[in-house]
Amino acid sequence: MTVAPPGAADEQTFSLVPGPDGTGAIQIPAFIFPSRSLSYKESEKGERVILGPLSDFPTREWRIEPAPQLSDPQPYFLRVPGKDLMMVVSPKAIFPPELELVPFNTDLENAWTIFPVFQD
Repeated sequence: MTVAPPGAADEQTFSLVPGPDGTGAIQIPAFIFPSRSLSYKESEKGERVILGPLSDFPTREWRIEPAPQLSDPQPYFLRVPGKDLMMVVSPKAIFPPELELVPFNTDLENAWTIFPVFQD
C-alpha cells in the first residue's frame, strides 16, 4: 500500500500486515524482510510515533478505521487498539514533520489515504 499523509504531496510506500480484529502492522520498507514497523514507546497523548527497531517485538498493531465521511479515495484513521488515540502528522512547527498520538477525532485533516500498490 501507499500511505499519503494528510495534506502532503509526497507519498511513502509501506506494507500493511493484517492482524486480528481489523488491526494491522504498518511496516517500512514495504516487501523487504526484516522490516521495521511504526511504533511508539507508550500509548499516551503526544507520544511520538517512530520506526521501530529491526527487533521490534512485539510489533505494534494499529486499528485501520474508515472515516465516516464519504470521499474518493476512502480516508482512514490509524488508531491505537483499545485506546482513544490516533496517529497524525504532528501539528508542531518542526522540520521534518513528525508523527504523534493525539486524542481520536473524526476530522478529515487527520485521516490518511491508503492506495493499493501492485508489484510484479
